[in-house]
Amino acid sequence: MEELQVNVHYRGLVDIGSNGVRFSITNLAPTSARIMPTLFQDRAPISLYDAQFSGTTKSPISNSVIEQLVTCMLRFKIICSEFGVPHKNVRVVATEATREAQNSAEFRGALEEATGWKVELLSKEDEGRIGAEGVASSFAEVRGLVMDLGGGSTQIIWMLSKDGVTKMAKKAVSFPYGAAAVTKKLETAINEDARSALHNQMVVNFKAAIASLDIPDELSDDIDNGGCVDNINHHSGGLRKEASYNLYLSGGGFRGFGYLLMAKHELKPYPIPIINGFTAPASHFARVAALHKDVNLTASLAPEMEQMFGISARRARQVPAVAFVIEALTEALHGALSNVIFCQGGVREGAIYEKLPPTIRAENPLVVATRPYAPPSQAKLLELLNNACPRSTPYHIRGGLLPPLANLMYYHSNVPKEGQASVALYATTTGVLANTHGLSHGLRALLGIALCDRWGGGVHASAGVLREGFVRLVGGEDAWWARYVGSVAALIGEVFPSGRMHGEEEQIRFFAQDDERKKKKKKEGKEEKIFSDGVVLPRVVSEGHAENATVLSGDGTDGERNHHVCGVEQPRIWLKVTVRKGDPMTSTLMFGKVVGGIEKVGKKKKMEGGWRRKVVVNISFIE
Repeated sequence: MEELQVNVHYRGLVDIGSNGVRFSITNLAPTSARIMPTLFQDRAPISLYDAQFSGTTKSPISNSVIEQLVTCMLRFKIICSEFGVPHKNVRVVATEATREAQNSAEFRGALEEATGWKVELLSKEDEGRIGAEGVASSFAEVRGLVMDLGGGSTQIIWMLSKDGVTKMAKKAVSFPYGAAAVTKKLETAINEDARSALHNQMVVNFKAAIASLDIPDELSDDIDNGGCVDNINHHSGGLRKEASYNLYLSGGGFRGFGYLLMAKHELKPYPIPIINGFTAPASHFARVAALHKDVNLTASLAPEMEQMFGISARRARQVPAVAFVIEALTEALHGALSNVIFCQGGVREGAIYEKLPPTIRAENPLVVATRPYAPPSQAKLLELLNNACPRSTPYHIRGGLLPPLANLMYYHSNVPKEGQASVALYATTTGVLANTHGLSHGLRALLGIALCDRWGGGVHASAGVLREGFVRLVGGEDAWWARYVGSVAALIGEVFPSGRMHGEEEQIRFFAQDDERKKKKKKEGKEEKIFSDGVVLPRVVSEGHAENATVLSGDGTDGERNHHVCGVEQPRIWLKVTVRKGDPMTSTLMFGKVVGGIEKVGKKKKMEGGWRRKVVVNISFIE
């Protein structure tokens, strides 16, 4: 019999929730711990809430339910052994349904005796805090309110998470308004007056909860529009009238509703089949909730909802309850929400993330996920990409997109040529990054577009639908920048096909400049140009031309300094590419076609969502 090898980096976790019990094994090796790679995950459909409320009154958790869960946990214990998870590295946490069970101590004792694992009973405050840490794990940065909707309860807290440091309210506010609990209340409400009374009670409680959280000014959108995920346009003792906040939603009830919103999205089909990072305007969130809060109406729609991606029969049944909670919440916040952002992270993810060292928590998830595929000269290739970007390049492109693009530039080299662009486009949703925890939809779309253009941009019909969905998701301007840096990456890949730079001599150099940032001064009767990295290039004799330069396409002398897009003047980008004369790697035959690809990004027929900038590329040679 093969001897089982123990891996000290493996962690097993059992999350005993109200709606179900989740099992997972995670690899926390330091090189990839930030994205918490999942080696195994499973869910037992055991609802401890239903087990206690099968009739009209609350009852203890039955022996049969305990036996079912013991069997599932013993199965997981065998799986942990097969994976090599050390016994001491398994954590078992229990939440609301276990905490409120009449026979909670006996229930936990039976599990501990059978498995040898200690069952950690989380308090309301700990459940809210750990759930919020799960949300923090879901993105590189979080700024706003966090709400976790489980089966038996819901928790609300504010959070500011950046660079691995998480700040939040001293304690979360918890209410017995879980999806299963509210479903039960609505089904047993005797008339509309009873429903109205429940609604009013929830509104009052939510208002009091928000007021008690002492929300800091820096969380409001009107204070800082640049602090939220993907540049989405994002006081104490309550809400200021003009304030607005992002709301991060976690928990199974909200995730099910998120898939409903995804199905109702204006993008059809919605391009990313992952709930983490899905974002919707608060107005759309409230509108869909208003349409599904009626139990009888939603019951008639249940078969339709069950056909929607990500919505089980149980979640479909709970939609009216979730909608009911949403309506009360939005009324309590009286229009103070900007966007709702759905998160995969909850108690399971938070229980892992809270134990990570600060240095690992501070890492960028997308960089960590792509780092194993980085080419040998990644740092120098990234420098080239940066030098090809003018000062006007948005920060989330330069700082957020370029590092992972440099890491994945060569990942699809072994794909047949006709499929490279299409396969690269899918990399962030169903490809190499599909299982990466911590990415927003905007970053997935931008990187997919950039990788597609890195391999020429030619895709088949179905991939074209996905690409169009990505463009509409991020907007024309961001999509254009992704295409631009992707086409520059294609040029770099042509010069360095192995991803390795040899010797000290530079084979290629980039200098990029915006029209509106050009600075001219006379020196010995000739102009100088100051490019984005501050380097002064002498010997420029005329607009767009350098001595010993070859303009491969478009000479910049069309008499029109800028072009207009949607009535807004857009400055051109001047990209100077300097190569060594006589270098076979930059010969016109192979090199020229890729250079032309950069300028094609700025052509009218390549306009993205009504947005483009003309690109003029000048080639100069050095001896």
